[in-house]
Amino acid sequence: MRTVKTSLTFYEDLEMLLGQGLPRYGKRVLDQKRILIFRAIEDHILFFPVRPVDPILGVCAYPVSKTPFVLLYDYDDIELRVHLIIHGSADRSKIDLKSVVW
Repeated sequence: MRTVKTSLTFYEDLEMLLGQGLPRYGKRVLDQKRILIFRAIEDHILFFPVRPVDPILGVCAYPVSKTPFVLLYDYDDIELRVHLIIHGSADRSKIDLKSVVW
């Protein structure tokens, strides 16, 4: 079975993105978004990773339902690698996957 590997950058960006929404939405809503993100990874992408490859970044992009976020990942038969989480409206041309810290 495929395992999940998430980058340190993913966790840092997740907390930064959720933190930006804290004043407006509150902790309860952000905790629900966090749950949706990890469920998307563990319950869906892990088992059904095939998605179109983002033409700019060269990795798969998965918009997380009921959130404004997109997961950027790649995979093989052994591992699902979640590189980053971004806001859906982010300029993908400015993202450098080489800067991802694992």
